[in-house]
Amino acid sequence: MNITISPVTRADVPMLHHALSQLSSDLGDAHLASLDSLTQASDTWRALLAVEGTIPVGALLATPLFSTTRGGLGLYVSDLWVDGRLRGQGLGARLLAQALNEWSPVFVKLATYQDNASAQAFYSRLGFAAQRETNMILHGAALDRLKGQR
Repeated sequence: MNITISPVTRADVPMLHHALSQLSSDLGDAHLASLDSLTQASDTWRALLAVEGTIPVGALLATPLFSTTRGGLGLYVSDLWVDGRLRGQGLGARLLAQALNEWSPVFVKLATYQDNASAQAFYSRLGFAAQRETNMILHGAALDRLKGQR
């Protein structure tokens, strides 16, 4: 297995988009992020691609965040994908390790679907611990309403 992992450059965004589309498909999720929206937001995220030859076989997309309670800069990993034929061979852990070495966060945060026991087991094996937090989201009409409350 000759796989290289490197930070995504602007030229790599189409390959990253393809990998993230594959993740959405694997999870049965709608993939609403377009190549244009991913490119336009490229100054807000950090990403890694694992490539075998010229084929993407893994990807990590994260956003930096600062936490006063954790004492510094962290990463929110929104997307971690490994090609199905390579799962269980350590590539997901390698992507996460590369992110730690590349961007030096003091913590990493992520979320899994409640019904995704295999993902939860994977992250637990790496030392991730469940938190008492409740994830909440604001979008659509509710976001527009709040935006108008200046």
